This record gives sequence, C-alpha cells and structure tokens, in this order.
Amino acid sequence: MGWSLTSAAARVGALVGMSERRPPEEPASDDSLFERAFQRAVDRAAGADAKALDVARHQMGDDAPVLYRAVASGAPLSAVAALAAAWDGLGDAVRDAVAHASGTAAGPLEWAGVRARQVDQTTCGAATMGVMLMVGDPFVALWVATGRSLAGYDTPEAMHAEAEGYETLTVEERWHALQRIIHAQTTSSALGPVAWPRSLGTPPWKVDDSTRFAGLRFRGSLVDDSSPAALAPLLAHARRALADGIPVPMFTSGDSSLGLDSVIPRHVVLLVADTGDGFLVYEPGTGTVLPLADVDLRPDAGRLPALGNWSRASWLVLPVPRRA
Repeated sequence: MGWSLTSAAARVGALVGMSERRPPEEPASDDSLFERAFQRAVDRAAGADAKALDVARHQMGDDAPVLYRAVASGAPLSAVAALAAAWDGLGDAVRDAVAHASGTAAGPLEWAGVRARQVDQTTCGAATMGVMLMVGDPFVALWVATGRSLAGYDTPEAMHAEAEGYETLTVEERWHALQRIIHAQTTSSALGPVAWPRSLGTPPWKVDDSTRFAGLRFRGSLVDDSSPAALAPLLAHARRALADGIPVPMFTSGDSSLGLDSVIPRHVVLLVADTGDGFLVYEPGTGTVLPLADVDLRPDAGRLPALGNWSRASWLVLPVPRRA
C-alpha cells in the first residue's frame, strides 16, 4: 500500500502527542448557525431595526433561511431588507441559485444553465471556496446569478471584480471572476511576504485563513485515512459542521504508488451534505455534486470521481471556536 505525505505527517503528529481534532459541542438549540445569527441580530437591534428584520422574515416565507444567511454574512440591514423585498420578483432560476448555491442532490451543479466548473487546472481551490462563499453569503450568490447589488451594498468580491476590470456581463464571466479573485487572494503572501506560485493551485493553509463564511474561523487538519480511529473524529467534526449548514473543503491526493508527485495535496473538493453513510461532494473539475461513501475513504479504494479522480483524502478545513 502506498503512503501519502499528509497521512505520514498525521501519524508522526500522533506519536509526538499532537491532539486530535474533536467535533464541536452540540449547540444549545436545534436552530442552524444562520438562524442563531439572525436571532442574535434581532435581540441586539433597536426597536425599529428589530421590526424590520421581523417583517423581512415574514416576506421571505419558506425561504427565510436565505435571509438568515444574509444576516450572518454581516451585510447591512438595508441590504437584508432589500433582499426580502425583491425576493418574489427574482424569478425561479435566480431564487434557486441563491437559495441552493451548492445544489440539492447529486448531479451537475448549474446556475442559470452555467456549469460550476473551475476555470483551469489551478483553480480547484478557488472554485471550491467560491461555492462555499455563495452558500454563506446570498449577496455573492445573487451577484454571480444576476450581477445585481441591493440597496447600494456591494460584496467585497464584486467590488474587487470591478476594481480589477474583470468582465462581469454574464453568469459565466462573474463565476470566473470570482475564482480569479479568490485565487489571487489565497496565493499572495502565502509564505510570509512571498507569494505562492499560482500554477501550484491553492495552498491548504490559505484556505484556512481566507475562507469567508458567517464570521467563523477555520483550521486545517491533516487526514490519516489509513487509520479508522484517526479518521473517525475528523468525519464527526465534518458532519457536525454540515448539520449546522457549514460546507467543508477537503484536499485530495494520490500516494506513493502513483509517484512521488502525487503524495502531496493536489485537488480540492467540498463536502456539501451528510448522507448518513457518506457525503455529497462538489467536485469542481466536472462541476458536479457526487456521492462519496464513508467506506471509500480508505487507502485501497482507488481513484474516485468525488475526489477529482484522486485516491486519498489528505486535508480537511474545519470550523473551530473563536478565540476569546
């Protein structure tokens, strides 16, 4: 059986006493991360603002979870209220793209007919982070789907695209611009003051630092997929995150049986749902959501479409508690 760099490093870490990642504690309520964020915003708001949030929630009806995500993104109240007011007039295709940016089932992931593929061989990490960002921030998803902003509020990514002069007239152009922006952010200053070569894709530690999602912090965890005991707590943490509405980026690789250039993380996918005995995974190379069974996360499973046709899970990017 071949070895991968991350599984070897994880085993060394265990030998020298590095602690395993544990799943976060269960929240006090059954509400999602986003609903809790919305309720905190209501509790902290002045009377008129609290009333505006309550009105917006009723305007959204069954799609209120989109509003909760909008509040958790940190957008101003004026934009949140404008989203609720505009929601019914957006059309089914746009509402679906904003409400379900990572899809609802296995199959091609598309927004208004545009497949969510990575731009090139270097942007799998950026595409994965882009989908994650669209899940966490409905205003980014709305910009990709329509090019619109609301109440004068532009997301940082939309402003960056304009400042850099990217073409953003179509859904495809905006999706590509989003990837380019994220790729530039995650490769600059990746080694202290030194930029990471963009041809090598996205360094794992920059995904930890650069992921913008509901104000959360993230940390990377080496994956030793050769040890079920070491893998179990990481998968439990990933499942807890998914239950709270937080997608989980996962780097994949080959191992020494495929050559030494395969032992390092080579590709990035996104866990978007827990199926009970596995996951649904957004794979940016094909722009498809694919099933991945727990039993396939083992060294001898071979190349898997859900891993971008690589064979090993190597690194998970997981939410961690805020510092005091």
